[in-house]
Amino acid sequence: MNRNLQLFSIAPKSVANKKVDKDELLNEDEKNFYKIVCRRCESVFFPEGAVRYIKAEKPIDLRVMTHQGKGEPGYEKISWWWYTEDDMAFDTIGWQTINRKKYLMCGDCELGPVGVRSEDNKRFWVAVERCKYIGGDDR
Repeated sequence: MNRNLQLFSIAPKSVANKKVDKDELLNEDEKNFYKIVCRRCESVFFPEGAVRYIKAEKPIDLRVMTHQGKGEPGYEKISWWWYTEDDMAFDTIGWQTINRKKYLMCGDCELGPVGVRSEDNKRFWVAVERCKYIGGDDR
């Protein structure tokens, strides 16, 4: 296993961020080892092994997370993504169009955005640091 580790900031229900090792999130196929869930209500976005990890060549601006669109608008740069071209890979997801951009959010509690989808609705990116990870105890 590579010891030159990339770290992500994962903020579950508490204010304190928890550092997570990228290598610990991936299986041997560079897919998610853990269930990927909403960090507020723990609804499952993806089951284990469902989506590929990618790094954007250039960070992408993603709106700051809010509940039901409430809060100050702002953006942060995201480089690390879970990627799929299969909308059936999702267990639970919702989306909303804001200024002609399609944002992904939790389909149950509406926390988001957690990611974006392409204009043709065929490609989906979920930000690694906007999710919580459950399972993988048998690693």
